[in-house]
Amino acid sequence: MLTWGDVRRWDPAAIGRVADALNEGCARIIAANDDVEAMARIPGWDGEAATAAATRGESLASALEQLVAEASAVRRGAHEVQIALDRVVAFVRETDELASRNGLLIGAGGEIASSGGPSDPCVIAELADRIEQILCRATDVDADFAAILQRALRGESTEQGAGTLAQAANAGVAQSGLSIIGPPEHGSPGNNKAWWDSLSDTAKVALLQGNPGLVGNLDGIPATDRDAANRAVLAREIARLQGDPRLRGLEAIQQRLAQSEPRAFLLGLDTGGDGKAIVSAGNPDTAVNVATYVPGTGSELAKIGGDLNRSDKMWAVATTAGSPSTAVITWLGYDAPNEIRDAASDKYADGGKAALAGFQDGLRETHQGPPSHNTVLGHSYGTTVVGHAARDGGLAADELVFVASPGVGAHDVSELHLDGVNQGEVGDHVHATVAEHDMINLANIEIAGYDPILGQDPTDADFGGQVFTSAPGKDGWGGYSSEAHSQYWEDNNPALRNVALIIAGKVETP
Repeated sequence: MLTWGDVRRWDPAAIGRVADALNEGCARIIAANDDVEAMARIPGWDGEAATAAATRGESLASALEQLVAEASAVRRGAHEVQIALDRVVAFVRETDELASRNGLLIGAGGEIASSGGPSDPCVIAELADRIEQILCRATDVDADFAAILQRALRGESTEQGAGTLAQAANAGVAQSGLSIIGPPEHGSPGNNKAWWDSLSDTAKVALLQGNPGLVGNLDGIPATDRDAANRAVLAREIARLQGDPRLRGLEAIQQRLAQSEPRAFLLGLDTGGDGKAIVSAGNPDTAVNVATYVPGTGSELAKIGGDLNRSDKMWAVATTAGSPSTAVITWLGYDAPNEIRDAASDKYADGGKAALAGFQDGLRETHQGPPSHNTVLGHSYGTTVVGHAARDGGLAADELVFVASPGVGAHDVSELHLDGVNQGEVGDHVHATVAEHDMINLANIEIAGYDPILGQDPTDADFGGQVFTSAPGKDGWGGYSSEAHSQYWEDNNPALRNVALIIAGKVETP
């Protein structure tokens, strides 16, 4: 049975050296095969000796084929295990540091002792839980590598009749990993989480390394793992899309991921069509307050840089407003209308509502500790997406925020549903604002007794929500301007402060 002292002494680099040595050995064996084939087929050599030499050469070639396949299998297994060991050792180091910061020591057997002074029982409980989880992970990794070695020793990694040693090596690599069952087809975020939790660390690493596209966009997978998968996809797509307009957005994401405060997590990436991306400023799995920002008309991957800046601003102001830990997510997970004329249709909202609802469900599934305070904020047509999702099935959120809305697909708050909020109290958790000079006001004018095309203006008193203040915005022809539609995130606009207070949970319920 593994102990804390055993895992503390683990050296992932040593496993890496084994993989390197196996790689070099395979290369030498493949090179030696040329000599074996030459020995068996000397031109002009006939007779019993020639036949015996040919038979022996074929036997040696077959043995070399099996040896290369087995060595390649172990080489890949060693590489996967090294990455898994790196994760376990990092967790051990972080746990030891947590104990040290709180005046505690963790013994070789996993026992927790005070290094002097009073000890916080909550910290001791957290350390004990971490130690148990880490030792379970370490045991899984150990068992995984043992299984890979046993398969190789039994010859199960060898594909007979591979043809050449290079093909045998490829076959060994392909068959070296553990047998991994994929995620449930059309699974819910809860199903996806259960599947991911059932995998060992080694199996997770194998998927993150070998098939990142499978993992990166699955709701219910932890943010750190989605981020690791999507960073791999991002690097591949940047290399592939040189000269493409979407490259600008990919590079904006890459630059944001390189910033340290707050750390960004790439939770989704799809370069098909106009492209989609989900980027979080802060870790939503650990933050006390989590906001999902849904942009509106004209949003696409190539232009995501501006939306990332808005999320960063909301994170900063919410933190200043007293949020103990915050994550603000730019959710460009739907196909937004390209032009204003397209935004008169609700088909884009209907096309995106299920994805938004699934994403919010996933946040609940992967969050660690007590449930976070979750806000979903839409701007412009993004409010229509949010409204349709809340209307048709509900959203896993505590607050909705509608900024500059053309309509949310509902006549009043009674048609919107928030998981965990009493239906009679939903109006206290729906917030809306619109600038005096915002051109979106033109979309909300009732004509001849007909409701606006996309539904009631959520800032109307009859809608039943909470209306907060925004700066009037830039004036223009007829009292309206397009500039006012995008000025809610300017530093001197009270809308930014009010949104941050909602995210931080600092707005008192009426």
